[in-house]
Amino acid sequence: MEKAIKALWGFLGLLVFWVCIIPQTGISGERVRVGLLPLTSSAPIFIGVEEGFFLREGLDLELTFLQAAQPIAAALAAGEIEVGATGLTAGLYNALATGLDAKIVADKGREWPGYRLTGIVVGKAAWERGIRKVEDLRYMKVGVTQIGSTFHYMLGNILQKHGIDLSQVQIVPLGGLQALAEALASEKLEAVYIAQPLCTEAEARGTGKILVWSGEELRYQIAAIFMSGKFWEKKEAAKAFMRAYIRACRIYHDECLGLDAQGNPSKGKNFQKVMAQISKYTGLPAERIAKDLSYNDRNGELMWEDIPRQIKWYKDQGMLAKEPDPGKFLDRTLWEEALREVGP
Repeated sequence: MEKAIKALWGFLGLLVFWVCIIPQTGISGERVRVGLLPLTSSAPIFIGVEEGFFLREGLDLELTFLQAAQPIAAALAAGEIEVGATGLTAGLYNALATGLDAKIVADKGREWPGYRLTGIVVGKAAWERGIRKVEDLRYMKVGVTQIGSTFHYMLGNILQKHGIDLSQVQIVPLGGLQALAEALASEKLEAVYIAQPLCTEAEARGTGKILVWSGEELRYQIAAIFMSGKFWEKKEAAKAFMRAYIRACRIYHDECLGLDAQGNPSKGKNFQKVMAQISKYTGLPAERIAKDLSYNDRNGELMWEDIPRQIKWYKDQGMLAKEPDPGKFLDRTLWEEALREVGP
């Protein structure tokens, strides 16, 4: 009898083991190539891989790291990736308007009050001359990464909020964030639009002063998850990806973005574990990452209403050759179905 009981417990243990490692769907070994940047805002993807969420859904993720948003859209169009995770730029909207077969399906990062992701930094000399508020940027040189980039969009909207037309500021595209930081340090520009940790590093080194944080000026869907039309049509695989992504978003949000009863930041018990997971893929020290956490929706929900606003702004600035129809590339249903299946 005792041997039979031991055998039964052994069988049950083996059963639990297999339940934990086998895919939770009928999908098995589906290769999904994901194009993304090695940034903190890609944290849910990294967490999902490290925690085995995608694997348990039967998905074999291959991460392809690129250095800008436009190459990710190009890779999607060429069939080199199934999923893209990057910023929402004029280039992406132009591609969607002219035939890119893709669906935008989820959040990948927002500018949000209380979270310091990007900001306008004024050079030391300009600060000493009295540039202390957004209105002082009129007729100044301000650096951004590229024309039509997310930084260009945010700068334009913040300027307009403060009564300044884009034509009243000289926009200088320098291609990358590091080039902007160097231009600020050498005082070639009065101000630059850059991301963390470059903002606080400029202050620490004495090369600049933070004028304003984006999240205090606007709520903006800065980046998104989008799928190729071909992968999106594989409904079960696409939904499996979304379920895993939602679970990973919840871990990132709960461990990294929590607030206590007084509204102060409160880290979860597995915060350091999550920092180590992000560090593995970004190559940044965990302590540095902890200072630069971007805001992601807990359930990975996109700010659907923000997309038409972005398109209108880019069109008004003459950056879109043709206006894309959000009804053709926004898919809320996939996210809603996955959320129901994941549960509260």
